[in-house]
Amino acid sequence: MKKKLPVLLFILFSSSFYAQINYDKSYFIDNNGNKIECFIKDRDKKDNPTTFEYKLSTDESQLMKADIKNVKEFKIGNVLKYERERVKLDTSSTANLNSYNENREPQWKEVTVFLEVLVDSKVSLYEYKSGNIKRFFYKTESGNVEQLVHKKYTVNEDTGATKLVSNNDFQKQLWQNVNCGNKSIDDLLKLKYGQKDLTKYFIEYNNCKNNTIVSFEKKSESGSINFKANLGISSSSLSISNHVTDVSSDFDKKTNFTAGAEMEWVLPVNRSKWALYLAPNYNSYKSPGMGVSYNRGPFSSDTVIENWDASLSYIDIPVGVRYYIFISDNSRIFIAGSYIISSMLSSDIHQDQGTYQVEAKIRNRLGGGIGYSYKNKFNVELKYSSANIFDNYVYWDSSYKMTSFVLGYTIFDSKKKK
Repeated sequence: MKKKLPVLLFILFSSSFYAQINYDKSYFIDNNGNKIECFIKDRDKKDNPTTFEYKLSTDESQLMKADIKNVKEFKIGNVLKYERERVKLDTSSTANLNSYNENREPQWKEVTVFLEVLVDSKVSLYEYKSGNIKRFFYKTESGNVEQLVHKKYTVNEDTGATKLVSNNDFQKQLWQNVNCGNKSIDDLLKLKYGQKDLTKYFIEYNNCKNNTIVSFEKKSESGSINFKANLGISSSSLSISNHVTDVSSDFDKKTNFTAGAEMEWVLPVNRSKWALYLAPNYNSYKSPGMGVSYNRGPFSSDTVIENWDASLSYIDIPVGVRYYIFISDNSRIFIAGSYIISSMLSSDIHQDQGTYQVEAKIRNRLGGGIGYSYKNKFNVELKYSSANIFDNYVYWDSSYKMTSFVLGYTIFDSKKKK
């Protein structure tokens, strides 16, 4: 059963992941104007899509695929919306400094793409991302969609040096075409070619015009810091052996309490699905054992049964990464992996007859787990790790395995304090 536990963790996570939770309530509009209510597979990729996968219901096993050729618009939950447009796209490379040239003008190519909607109104803002290309587009009340021009290029100076400058024609475009009269030319010249500045500008413009606005700016992408208190039970087992003296001992499986704290940083990326954490915790293990010594006795060939005792207490400090999968607004499951740094507080492993006494020094190791979080307040997690506790010996080997069931309570959430 011990060997099967990591496999079981993987199966539980995989079945949960594919069964229900990676499809958001959505819709798409086809070429005939029909609106199809569905559940679209959640997108973790940063680039704008050309296809997407969907189901007509969460209970349905059949997975269907939609293509940009057949879809005019689609929306994933309340977070993402894409519209198909035929546009002129600046394909100038921005991969590295060597990719810039002396041409100030964009390198246009007419393409059909899904544009991500950032501000949905009479005058809308869009974003397009593909590889190292990132462009913003806008649509006026006339319905025309154009790219906001921003291109870096090089200029050779009289000194022989090469200077990198920018074509900021997007400021001129906004001054001429998206201007409510409440901005000065200096305001436009300060405007940066980025999602934050442009989204704010288009929201202010539409508010000035009393236009209805739907903003898709990622409010969840702010990150947060959580502090948690953890308490649980652990089931541990230990076996040791010396391959030189032919001594080995198996100790009983024991259940003990474990307690600790955790600091978690939810990263401001990918809809707050990724987090880093540091979770120091206290653990102990105490058990008798039955040992076997080979080639002992008067004729140096007997097998001798001996009694052993083991007592350990130590601090584990897992440093790890956690991936959340949203079931609903309040419920999430997660999978976690960590590198565990350990410090032994006390150890006593000895044979009762006094022949052997060894000191444990637990080796740093990898750990993993799966869990569930409710309202980011209550957490349960099943964790597993396996270690060698004889990192300080050459001839002694060991296998120390621990499975823990931990309850967590969030005592501080920086996002809720804002």
